[in-house]
Amino acid sequence: MTSFTADMMPTLSSTPLYFVHISDTHIGPTRSFELYGCNSYNNAKRIVETLNALPTQPDFVIHTGDIVAHPDEAAYRLAESVFSALHVPIYYVVGNHDASKDIHAFLTIGEKADYCIDTDVLSYSFERKGIRFIVLDARGMDEIDPHGILEAHQFDFLRTGLSRDEASVVIVLHFPPLKLDSLWLDTDMLLLNGEKLHEELVPFRERVRGVFYGHVHRGIQVLRDGILYSSVASTGRQFFAWPNDGKMQADLHHPPCFNFVTLTGGKTIVKEHSI
Repeated sequence: MTSFTADMMPTLSSTPLYFVHISDTHIGPTRSFELYGCNSYNNAKRIVETLNALPTQPDFVIHTGDIVAHPDEAAYRLAESVFSALHVPIYYVVGNHDASKDIHAFLTIGEKADYCIDTDVLSYSFERKGIRFIVLDARGMDEIDPHGILEAHQFDFLRTGLSRDEASVVIVLHFPPLKLDSLWLDTDMLLLNGEKLHEELVPFRERVRGVFYGHVHRGIQVLRDGILYSSVASTGRQFFAWPNDGKMQADLHHPPCFNFVTLTGGKTIVKEHSI
């Protein structure tokens, strides 16, 4: 198990908030579907069973996207059959392998306030124990895949959530906003306007408890200007992320993972667990 701690401002509640961060389940249309040599359905089911048996139950689960391998009804219905077995609510983010309208149609999401009624956008907020979670939709046109981009309306939504009051805030999206010191990740996988997102967050850094994302199939933490950016390894196959890696390579030995996150007493604590 590895862990990362960043000191931030206290939450508005004295009770710790716990959530589990998972990502990149890449569930296919059948239970036998495999990606990079891993059975996506079986791994997702094992994760759910593991989370339900944790000695400390989280308040909820956040899935930061690529729920399915290809956006079709069969895959999403299979995903719903897996994640509906969780004992706590789950919140989804749209990934580059997902379609927002299908997530709206086929998956059950915890209580939230939607940004808009357009089912082609999956962006919303919710609050737990005095902390506001802002979920951003950064899936762009297919032409920029596997990059992401935040449209102007997403920045409007973010600014509203940041300026509304003095609550602590967590930002959630699929794509890494900042460079990760890995040639192929920094070339192919970033949020194209991630620097702009960071600039928007800096004035609120004393209230931003973390930015959580997926996409990179590897747990990576970046601390910049007092803001924590934290990814999680996939529930399936991981990717190497060495500085000089020029192309994607699968790590055949790193196990499926989830992160257990604690927000308490001015700290954001991220613990990686494998199954």
